[in-house]
Amino acid sequence: MIRYRGAVAGAASLALILGAVTAADTAPTLAATRAGGGCTAGAHTLSPPGSRLYPETGNGGYTSVHTSVSLVYDAASNHFLPGNHVTLTDRATQCLTNFSLDFERRSVNKTDGPDMTVTSVRVNGRPASFTFVQPTYPGDPHGQNDPDPRAHQASEVNPVGGPAHNPLPPACTPQLTSTNPATKESGNGTPCPANKLVITPSAPISNGATFRVTVAYTGRPGVHNDGDGTTEGWFRSNQPQGDGGFVTTEPVGTEDWMPLNDYPTANPTYDFYDTVAAGKTVLANGILEGTRRHPANAQFPHGSVTWHWHSAATVASYLVEDSIGSYDLTKRTVRGMTFYQAQASSLSAARKAKNRVIMNMQPDITRFESMFSGPFPFTSDGVVVGRPSASFEEEMQTMITFAGGKIDTDTLYHENMHQWWGDHVTEHGYTMTFYKEGLATLAEFLFAARKAQGQAGGPGTAAGRRAFQRSLDATFASIYASKDGFWGVAPSNPTAWGLFSGSSTYDRPGIAYIALRQILGHDSFTRALEQIQRQYGGATITEPQLEAAFGQWLPDRSAACQQRLGQFFTEWFDTAYPGGGGAHRPHITGPGLAGPGFYGGACTR
Repeated sequence: MIRYRGAVAGAASLALILGAVTAADTAPTLAATRAGGGCTAGAHTLSPPGSRLYPETGNGGYTSVHTSVSLVYDAASNHFLPGNHVTLTDRATQCLTNFSLDFERRSVNKTDGPDMTVTSVRVNGRPASFTFVQPTYPGDPHGQNDPDPRAHQASEVNPVGGPAHNPLPPACTPQLTSTNPATKESGNGTPCPANKLVITPSAPISNGATFRVTVAYTGRPGVHNDGDGTTEGWFRSNQPQGDGGFVTTEPVGTEDWMPLNDYPTANPTYDFYDTVAAGKTVLANGILEGTRRHPANAQFPHGSVTWHWHSAATVASYLVEDSIGSYDLTKRTVRGMTFYQAQASSLSAARKAKNRVIMNMQPDITRFESMFSGPFPFTSDGVVVGRPSASFEEEMQTMITFAGGKIDTDTLYHENMHQWWGDHVTEHGYTMTFYKEGLATLAEFLFAARKAQGQAGGPGTAAGRRAFQRSLDATFASIYASKDGFWGVAPSNPTAWGLFSGSSTYDRPGIAYIALRQILGHDSFTRALEQIQRQYGGATITEPQLEAAFGQWLPDRSAACQQRLGQFFTEWFDTAYPGGGGAHRPHITGPGLAGPGFYGGACTR
């Protein structure tokens, strides 16, 4: 993702048809445990204790297996209609008396936020009771129903602080309505919204059982106000009026249009069955399996169409794409892979033509990036250019979103690199955002080096190869010379305010990877990335796992070199340097780069 801080308005549109309940749906998997003996409630968060970055997200007691999204959406009114529902197939990891989902049905944003109502919940086809509760800070020793109101408060920092000087950790990240830095602490100490949908089945669910949860709901989807004052989620598309919607959701905005386990480690496979008015187009993750037309009815007086998209690959919670509206959708096959292109139909012919020139680069960009990251991990790739002025572009899995009607080449290199880094290998938690944003930023640096290489004679020439390396060296030197607040935040310890705008998330880890490439050598660096894709693809990665994977490819794997590499990672990823450059920045770089290098003394190459 590349986020641009600024006020954003809008909402988007999705629609799916009500699927039939089969005998398999009602198969008994509920434990015959009297009064829930030995069973407990699932946790209302997956965030570790002490978290200050969206600690309210995620739900425990089960793993997410598959999600079938069945939205019935009226673009003209921007509303989900009766019949709209989502069915989640999960597997219990404990005996559950109840469990929860994340669903922001209403928000502080009365104009562009959601306003939805849950009409029913069924577990394995049987009615289940449900309620909405506030989150409690992760690790609360008094439990997730702590009666102390301070245990349910928002903050950018830990402890909450705020006007009442709350000494407890935050239970959620504030939803700020302004991007003015003077307001960034204004939400500290405010109550967290009740966005935890707690579901109690008719009998406990046994440990290891696979169960299906169907949540039916109606109303208006909307956007989430983040901890930096920007918005993400379902953006209303109103050019022309009542056009539909545009979905771009990092980090938590998916819950503003559907209930789910909203955490990066929750990554089920997906099917989408969006039912929309005839003439509207649906864009989602994976492969378009087909469409089915329906005659006119009370909901759709001019007929409707159900679009079926299928993702056999798992999709992390913040990468679920499901935009609906008037789009020109095409596809082509290049070297056996499908590439989708979609642009808002209301864009001018000239604007579409300019966009298409860049969109047509995606197969070549994918081929180029695969030289560094390994084979492309999915069966399709694609780009959506929507009208709403969202505050960022996002790497929605296999369907990259560009807002404001425009696309640019640098950003396409960045977001396409995310298909490997963030999408196929997802961060284990929000503090790992730097890992994948740094690699996507590296893709921008590689693009600049590629241009220099082409101008110097091309990749097949010695002059071209030298120009490629000189470009990376110059990029590193320029950014490494940064001063003021550039080094003031450790990439692995961001705040919600700076998560998607700070140098610690983008440029600092980006040049750290340039240095790491110099330390390992180009071939070993590439092999390390390929190994990570093989080992962690379709799942998540932690910082220790990432660093250990790179460590296996050191030219000198002596204890001294391993220790120095560990120090390199600590300096670049985990250390804040207040003071503004010079001595107040990482001391270890890479051979041939600005700074003191890596090898020497007991650690040699």
